[in-house]
Amino acid sequence: MCPLALPQDTRTRLIESAILHFAAKGFDGTGIREIAKGAQANSALVTYHFCGKEGLYLEALKAIFSRKASPVAELASIPPAGTPGARKAALQGLQNYIRAFITELMSCDGSDPVDEAAMILMAREMQAPRPASVPLLMEHVKPYVTYLMNCLQVLRPDLDEEALFSMGVSIQGQMLHFRNSLGIIRLIRGNPAYPEDLSQVIEHYIAFSLRGLGVPEAFPQPRT
Repeated sequence: MCPLALPQDTRTRLIESAILHFAAKGFDGTGIREIAKGAQANSALVTYHFCGKEGLYLEALKAIFSRKASPVAELASIPPAGTPGARKAALQGLQNYIRAFITELMSCDGSDPVDEAAMILMAREMQAPRPASVPLLMEHVKPYVTYLMNCLQVLRPDLDEEALFSMGVSIQGQMLHFRNSLGIIRLIRGNPAYPEDLSQVIEHYIAFSLRGLGVPEAFPQPRT
């Protein structure tokens, strides 16, 4: 059994160095010695306290997940479909979810290299999860998936599970693409500071998602 006691500052330096190196080179391209060198620590500590590179990688992911509180976790729960007020709550809940999720994605402004590396490492892990990381990833994404699907089930009770899943992937995907492609988007716009007003981007994705879902009360038609 691997011992757990390690000075907190040394542990923090090793984990932050691991995040930086794994983000830059991936798991296979990163060595224990370079992580330890970046942390100004003895490489033997990685084996002794983290059970090797795989254990340190998992601890780096855990640290990423816990670096900042998720605003999505603070959203009000959605009543089950068919209960009084459920549809109104789901409509508001979906809008709040999109706002919270984009705000969380954009909370990294590039000023902290570890935060930026954490975003890169997270995106890589989401695209191609390592087998040892799967339980940790699923635990992390479950609250997001559950909340979004609860909203969709209330707003579109006519859709089957597969259609609802596709709707959820479409809503989530547009936001992830925006954050992960922000560099090229800024080049296309010719504006390295884009978006100066994140609220405009958020309202666009809300309107786009609700129209795609076919939620009529979100866009009332003028009386003729």
